[in-house]
Amino acid sequence: MTNTSQTNSRDGLSPTTKLWLFLTPIVVVLTYLFVTTNHEVIDSHEQANDRAAIKSCWKNHANTPLSPIEQKYVAEACEFMENEFLLKYRSKP
Repeated sequence: MTNTSQTNSRDGLSPTTKLWLFLTPIVVVLTYLFVTTNHEVIDSHEQANDRAAIKSCWKNHANTPLSPIEQKYVAEACEFMENEFLLKYRSKP
């Protein structure tokens, strides 16, 4: 019993506390890296899909024979998609 009390009084911290102090920063850094890496991969695939959809929208607008009213409606839809992209990713498609 004197061994344990001598160790605690000399170091000031219990072994469990030392373990927590050692492992906590490692867990935080690994979690941060995992979350940011996966988030970027998902966003890049999602961004690519959204850009392709906007490009396809404008391509259909240009190549499809439509009445002037229909062309205006399709152009507004494409512009809406571009605005949503800008709000979501903070960059132009």
